[in-house]
Amino acid sequence: MLLRPVLTALALAGLAAAGCAETPGTEPAVDPNEGLLRDFLDGKFDDAGHPLNAKVLEGDRITCEGVRSDGALELTSSCDVLLPMGAEVGGLTVNARLRVRQHPSSGTIVKLTAKDADGRVLGTETLTVSRLRGRDRWVDLPIKIQNVVHVAKVSLDVTAGAIVDLQYVEVFPKDLGVIVSPGSGVFKDSDVITIELPRGKKLERFEANGVDLRARLDAADPRTVTRTTTAFRSLISFKVGALMPDRADVVDLRIHSSGDTSRMQIRKSPAACNFEGDPNGTKVLITGFQPFPADGSHENVSAVAVTSLRPSALSHTAVMKLILPVEYDRAASLVTEVIERCKPQHVISFGQGGGEIALEHTAYNLQDTGELSGGAPDNRGIIRAAQQINVEAPSTRDTLLPLDAIESALVAIGETPAASTDPGRYICNNVMFADIGAMTGHGRAGFIHLPYTTAFDDAARSRFGAIAEAAVQATVDAP
Repeated sequence: MLLRPVLTALALAGLAAAGCAETPGTEPAVDPNEGLLRDFLDGKFDDAGHPLNAKVLEGDRITCEGVRSDGALELTSSCDVLLPMGAEVGGLTVNARLRVRQHPSSGTIVKLTAKDADGRVLGTETLTVSRLRGRDRWVDLPIKIQNVVHVAKVSLDVTAGAIVDLQYVEVFPKDLGVIVSPGSGVFKDSDVITIELPRGKKLERFEANGVDLRARLDAADPRTVTRTTTAFRSLISFKVGALMPDRADVVDLRIHSSGDTSRMQIRKSPAACNFEGDPNGTKVLITGFQPFPADGSHENVSAVAVTSLRPSALSHTAVMKLILPVEYDRAASLVTEVIERCKPQHVISFGQGGGEIALEHTAYNLQDTGELSGGAPDNRGIIRAAQQINVEAPSTRDTLLPLDAIESALVAIGETPAASTDPGRYICNNVMFADIGAMTGHGRAGFIHLPYTTAFDDAARSRFGAIAEAAVQATVDAP
């Protein structure tokens, strides 16, 4: 899964961009991963109090002058709020959470203005006395910005004589979809999952392994299912066991609403350390991904390759297969957890790429999908723009795979792999970065993008299985 990096040049509130510079001349003449975005454009939501992907600056962290109480900042004059890095991608909503404690008899109470890094005004909104529905009540004052811009600063101008409490300022994508939280993982029956919808939208389907459970959700005991409405979204929270008492060991949960889809993977227990093949052979973990986007109508070629690999076709090798959720943190944490617990000697991760087999040379300590309007979310709705994966890790990690040997093995079976120095800054890059970090000093690890494919007959499955087999065998056999 490759999405091109778009680095911002802002330096806001002491926060610096986490960027990586490409070395001149290292890019291949033809990018083997070109064309990944042909079926990907989406936009979604967040957890706990703010829309998904919102960058939030709480009142007690804002540096303007004023009395602070209960996490809010009392304002009696102007205040300029510098926004955290990564808050400024795509068409946006800028929102200030305010409480008016004193105001003039008429006219303006407070004016909210969004600006770019050069001070250019991007949008304004004004709270007037006539719009106010009583003092001492928290209200939202949002600005909707239509263009794809970078918001660097929000200014609040409080009219003389007014007193306004500022709880927080937040910036998030203007177009919100549906999301499930907290993300893929192991769940007990008593654990809670939350479905988050844009306010005013209805849940259309709630599928567990393809079975629609919406009727069960609607009829559930209110003690096990709660519904909440906030300024920008509606929340439905439920206990796993209440809606799925007889669930399978692994459940693919998919939520549909008004053309938007979100998905996550629910497990009863951690993935078993099941290595197939030669019991005395080298242990190799191979990973692929679920379909993406979340409403993807075709299988992910990486999962097809992983599941089609025949352990019996390999010599002195035992293989563990793992299909990862298309989620930033969850995919990387899952593969890291399995490496620590199952102790593979080598790890090869596969992903859905562009037009060719791409042998990835470098992983980057960066998450950035801001080149699409509104950003490009993972399968549960997370959008990342110019954010480091790990602030304590190096900016890049080089592959630990024997790519020359893998290339020769693939050429020998009729394939034409290409070198790539850019795995994107999406989930594939995240997993590659995690693989290499976990296996450094312990074995080989790295990433291979496979050609974007939407139809899988027997011949296609055999082909991609053979590609995975060749890569694994070459990795095991390389000196």
